[in-house]
This record gives sequence, C-alpha cells and structure tokens, in this order.
Amino acid sequence: MFNRKFILIIIFSCFCLAGYPETAGFPAIKTLQHPEISGNHIYAVSGRDGLRVWGLRNRIFIEKADSSLQVFSPENSPIAAEGTITSLAAINGDIWVAQTAPSRDLGLLKFNGNSWQTFREPDAVGLLNNEIVDIHVDKDDNIWFGHRHHGLSQFVYLVNPTFKSHNKIMHLFDFELLTSFMQMTHLWVGTDNGIVRLRTELKSNFELNVDKWIYPEFPAREAFSVCDYQDDLIIAGTSRGLAIFDGKSWVMRGRNEGVKALPAMHLQRDGTRVWIGSPIGLQLWSMSEPGRLLTEADGLPANQITALALDENGNLLVGTEKGAAIIPAQK
Repeated sequence: MFNRKFILIIIFSCFCLAGYPETAGFPAIKTLQHPEISGNHIYAVSGRDGLRVWGLRNRIFIEKADSSLQVFSPENSPIAAEGTITSLAAINGDIWVAQTAPSRDLGLLKFNGNSWQTFREPDAVGLLNNEIVDIHVDKDDNIWFGHRHHGLSQFVYLVNPTFKSHNKIMHLFDFELLTSFMQMTHLWVGTDNGIVRLRTELKSNFELNVDKWIYPEFPAREAFSVCDYQDDLIIAGTSRGLAIFDGKSWVMRGRNEGVKALPAMHLQRDGTRVWIGSPIGLQLWSMSEPGRLLTEADGLPANQITALALDENGNLLVGTEKGAAIIPAQK
C-alpha cells in the first residue's frame, strides 16, 4: 500500500510541473515549455484574474485559469504582422494590446474574451496619437496609455468608450515617454531625460500641477521604470541604479548599495522588496537585503530580462529574450 501511494504522489507531482519544470536555485524558477513561448523573445507580459498573457513580437499567448491556452496572431486577429507589441494589460476580463511599427498608425487593440475592438486616433476620441508604448493599470483599475510623445490618455468606461487626454505635460513634447506609474494621486512619467510628476488631485491650474526633474537634480539621464516602495517612497530604475524620492529630493542607490541588476530596466514591487529586471539578470532587492543576481545559471531562460509583472497571487511573470518563466510568490 505504501509503495502504491508513493508512486501516485510522484506521478501527480510530475504532472503538475509538466508545463513549468522547476529548476535548481532560490527562489524557485519555473520555465514555460510551450513551443509558442520557449526560446522566443517576450516583449510584454500581464497577469490578472486568472489570466496570464505573454506578448511576443506580433502575437499573444494566453493561459487561462482552467489551464486552457489561446494564441492570437495576424492570422486570427487584428494584430499587425509588421508591428511589435510594446505593452499589455489584462483587466476585468479584457486584454489590451499596444503595437508600434515605423510609419504605421497601429494604435490599440482590446479583446473581451469573444471579439476584438480597435482604437485609433482620430476615430478614438481622446487618444493623443497611435504610437503607444506603455499601458499602466493603477490600483483603482484605471487604465493609462503612455504615448511615445505628447503625454498620456486614460480610458473611460462609458456607453461609448472614450479616452481622457492628459496632454499638457510640456516636457513630453521634447522627450520620449518610457513608462508611467500612479502612486495614489500622483502620476509619475519616466522619460529619456528625467522624470515628471502630475498631481492629479489638483485641478486649479494644470501647468502648476506638473513637476519635473532632470539631470543632475534627478540623478540619471533616464527613468526606465517606476514603482512605489515603503513609507510612500517612489523608485525609478535607471542605468546607474535605483533613484529614490522621499517627497523632497532624489538619492541614488547603485552598485555600492548592492544593486547588481543594471541598468534597472523593469521594476515590480513585491511587499517590502523590489524585483529588478536588467540585461544581465534579475534581482530581488531591498534596502536591508540587496539580494543576489539571478541568471541563466539559476534557471532563467536567458539573462536579458525583457518584461516583468506580478499576478494577483504574487507570482512574478518574467519575460526574457529567450522565453518565459514564473517565480512563485515569495513567503
């Protein structure tokens, strides 16, 4: 009887890990082995409400809560063959997809589980242009679309869906938007020349609601990614390290403070720590415990991290240049 139970346990364990073989090392890293994903460049990822959505160059791979899979490509969806997926968001059962291509107005796509809808300026009222490089869902489920130039649009759920423009951030007319993040009522915008804060709670004078920091007041040339941290701090990932704002000024924490994953291209807060994705690996960092650099030697599909997202259960979804991985929620 004991041997029979032991064999059944082994079979069940192997079946559960078939899709994500667990590799050695801490934290545990499970790689996605499906042929649509394995070995391919992941450009974007999102996880929400039981959905995990992986964006490749011109197709998306969807894992559902019931373990079923779905793939959309130019052959069975409006995703453009010549476009590159720049960002994804899964929210309330919808999947948003942003694509860009040289000299093409690709705009936004939304899949509601049954059908696709396309949003392009000028038909989609409120979109500033069709070159969207960042999608951010804030803690209140507002969806923000960052345009490479000119600012951000916010999706408004109405009978006739529309967009609300935030286009008076003049700094963005001269520089490129890289990322956005909403911290309570402060909308942070990382650019290729500093960082901008829009205080959305102030309505009296729009221009006075915008603060900007450029080098050397902001201690780096660019802000690739932004997240919040303990004590209402804000962190921006840069080529030099983590730029941390305490409400008054910025301080840089770099190699001397244990930041190994440089440049810090992707940030995801995980409780009291922050995941940092870089071209050389992945790091789980905190002020008190910097953490070590995770690489292919630890089971990542590749050293170059190309996308990060946390799902609602705290699992880290990791996109790399050679496939995808999942790091189960840390205790």
